[in-house]
Amino acid sequence: MRQVWAELLDREVLGGLSRLGSLLWAAAHLAVGLLLWALGVYVRRDGVDPRWLLVPLAVVCAALLLRRTRPGVGLALGTAGLVVDLVVLGPSPWVVITYSDLLYAASVWGGGRLVRGVVAAVVAGGAAVLAAGGFLEPSDSFHSGLLGLLQLLGLYVLAFGTPLASGLSVRAHRARAELERQRAVQVTRMAELDRANAVAAERARMARELHDVVANHLSAVALQSTAALALRDFDPEQVRGVLRTVRDNSVRGLAEMRRMIEVLRAGEEAEAERVTPRLSEAERLAATARDAGLDVLLDGVAEVGALPAQVDAAAYRIVQECLTNALRYAAPQRVRITVRRTGASDGAVERLVVEAVNPVAEPVGPAAPGELGAGTGLAGMRERAVLLGGRLSAGPDGAGNWRVRAELPVES
Repeated sequence: MRQVWAELLDREVLGGLSRLGSLLWAAAHLAVGLLLWALGVYVRRDGVDPRWLLVPLAVVCAALLLRRTRPGVGLALGTAGLVVDLVVLGPSPWVVITYSDLLYAASVWGGGRLVRGVVAAVVAGGAAVLAAGGFLEPSDSFHSGLLGLLQLLGLYVLAFGTPLASGLSVRAHRARAELERQRAVQVTRMAELDRANAVAAERARMARELHDVVANHLSAVALQSTAALALRDFDPEQVRGVLRTVRDNSVRGLAEMRRMIEVLRAGEEAEAERVTPRLSEAERLAATARDAGLDVLLDGVAEVGALPAQVDAAAYRIVQECLTNALRYAAPQRVRITVRRTGASDGAVERLVVEAVNPVAEPVGPAAPGELGAGTGLAGMRERAVLLGGRLSAGPDGAGNWRVRAELPVES
């Protein structure tokens, strides 16, 4: 029922709730004005029929109908009624009070140009009142003349200055509230952008982790499968060795992926710490690569000591990617990986240096895109190093080798 009444009141036939409110407000002012007129609350002027005082009262009350929708037009109409009442017929106190409400409405809902004009007119009117009061009301005593002038100015400020100041205050508060609302909208948009960026960063991180987990084991599987297919004579023992290596790499890859999925589902930091890879486990990666036929020399892992979790995980993943690239591209199949700390003794920033060197075959023709490791794995290694404030370089060293060097700052 309440909703039905709200829809009825907001229809165009009634002009909307704001216009209905203005209509009721104008009717209330007219009723009070008629009551005061009937009681004789007005200044009697010789030769003027008191009934004429109802005309400016009706005009000013009619102007209240436009206080919300057309405040400038309403103020102009009310000014005309006020001038007639003050100069010709009256004055009537209620006409002045009603006009003050028009000033308030114009300062609250009027445009910027209208507000500036109203302020200028009220200030100019105050100056005119001071001048007229000093000229038209001479007094034998300076004290009594000044007192009369101050009383006249006080009445002017009460009738015109106070509603204008109140309207300007309300207008300032509304403008401030609108700015705060816009700021809240901007903060919401920024929060949405931050959320989208966080989602994108998390997707990139998951893509790196999945690449590092899967690529190493699948590279070993692909390499062993290719070797088995290249056998000319069927050798059961050799085939069993290949299948055993394929099975071990598949099982390890699935186990690592399962642990990662469990962490993503649980979202618990303690569980994440439990499955975060560490550089001390790099020997297991080397053993897997050796099973796949790669000659691996891993040096310095045991001497680096304890590392921050992020540096530890990044170094592990870089070693894993270097082994994967060596499995794919090394010719002959060997790689040397050295890990060491530098910079602690000479006062420089302590860094963890991971360096991998493996021979590569001379290219027969133009290099294909992604050849020699210039693909997702290399980009992932570089991104890991940059995120920690380090750097990574990769490329031919001029001696027939492919060299990868990563420097990761170690926090003290």
